[in-house]
Amino acid sequence: MNKQNRVSTILGVVSIAAVLYVSAGCGGADGATAEGNNELPAVLVEVGTPILDDAVRVLSLNGEIRADRRVTLISQVSGRLISRPVEMGDEVSKGQVIAVVDYAQLDLSVRQARAAVASAEEQSANLTSELERLERLFAAGGASQQQLDQIRTQERAAREGVNQARAALEQAVIMRREAELRAPFSGVIGQVMVNVGDMIAPSVPVAVIVDRDPLIGAVKVPERDLGFVSVGQPVTIQVAAFPERQFNGKVLRISPIIDAVTRMVDVEVEIPNRDLLLKPGMFATLNIEIGRHLNTIMAPSDAVLQESRIAALSTGSDFERVYYVYVVENGRAVRRNVEIGFTTGERVEIVSGVSADDTLVVRGHHLLQNGQPVSISEPSTNGGTAS
Repeated sequence: MNKQNRVSTILGVVSIAAVLYVSAGCGGADGATAEGNNELPAVLVEVGTPILDDAVRVLSLNGEIRADRRVTLISQVSGRLISRPVEMGDEVSKGQVIAVVDYAQLDLSVRQARAAVASAEEQSANLTSELERLERLFAAGGASQQQLDQIRTQERAAREGVNQARAALEQAVIMRREAELRAPFSGVIGQVMVNVGDMIAPSVPVAVIVDRDPLIGAVKVPERDLGFVSVGQPVTIQVAAFPERQFNGKVLRISPIIDAVTRMVDVEVEIPNRDLLLKPGMFATLNIEIGRHLNTIMAPSDAVLQESRIAALSTGSDFERVYYVYVVENGRAVRRNVEIGFTTGERVEIVSGVSADDTLVVRGHHLLQNGQPVSISEPSTNGGTAS
């Protein structure tokens, strides 16, 4: 062996010895930690207990509140507005006068139409008497067939004239009635667009009336969730104006049409509004209950942790999500894998893995190792977390 090879061999032996020395030293330190969790320091944790309750699955959607009945009053006649006895925000009853258009010319038209009816009826009555006279003369041979036919034609025309005059009178009366705009239902004046003295014409909006009880929550449901929604389902509603309050409603109508672009379905929710706190146009969050598991184990959501790991080939996926909790047993944190169900508020349904009598770590578990001693800080009662 030459000098260079001997040097290389010596250096290699030294390197291996150094590695073995370092490894032995490090291994001793880790071994002291891993020999048993009884040598690990206790971790201060907060705990909670599961409760038995209903687990509810909710579909949360954003939408708009609108009036189920809303109408924009439009005058059917032209003229100057001479009265508007209501203001925005006024409560009105069905049939109440909202606005009045100058009706002087319309009253004149009604009088003229009535006079025309009277004249037509008088002419018709005279021709009827004349027809009866000629029929008697014709029977006695004192009138010709031509004379009889002529008077019959005139009498029929007179009767038709009466019908036309009466129709014209009816139209004049209707137009006179249209000069007074009345509320079609009881509600509130949401908006007024004209003032007394304004000239208005057909197609000009005068006022808006809305019925505020009940209201409608309009939302769009994704196609994938449509199978969970049905008429009559309970719905809870939240609005920014009353963040601490929850309003209740139910699914009223579901459109049979899916939008080809958005793949959404229009759904309407009926919302009772007896205290009139909700207003049409409000933005709202509507929570539709689409599933409920009765009397199941519900754990604080803070107690449930998750991790991803490589899945088995049989699952057809590269990764799977594993949920777990730490249960306090004999002063130690014991890890248990769990199967979860619905999430309701700040609680998670536990399908399997824990019982209602277990004590769960809800804070401090991110520092834990399986089997590590724990020190409990202010344990909570009734399933809540410690404060």
